[in-house]
Amino acid sequence: MTEQVPVGHTPDRGLTITLSTPFVESLSPEQLDHYVRTVVALGESANDGSSRSDLAERLQSALEAGGVQLPPTSYDRLGEQLTEASGAPLSIITDQDQLLYGEEDATAANHLPQAPATGDPEHPDRPTYS
Repeated sequence: MTEQVPVGHTPDRGLTITLSTPFVESLSPEQLDHYVRTVVALGESANDGSSRSDLAERLQSALEAGGVQLPPTSYDRLGEQLTEASGAPLSIITDQDQLLYGEEDATAANHLPQAPATGDPEHPDRPTYS
């Protein structure tokens, strides 16, 4: 049987939450800071025995207090991710690979596989359509 790993969760790096550009742009700098601080704080307490639904309710209450509104399913999904990560290291990045919180190795630039010698050399006999 294969182990189920939550989206964004890898055992070696913990949980990485990736925020979309439209979401980040919809928030003021203060709201984004509030979002990150709230998720980090509740992520650290996710292994205190809270259920996913309890954590989702706490997320919703805390985020909305700072003016951040998410669709109801987003609170549930975020609560699920934090609960499944059980206090593992947390990183928050944007889909533009900007680190908002956590370890630098969470960004895609630091864990994409390297493929040496895969350049596209120019050659005079090379067809133009390739």
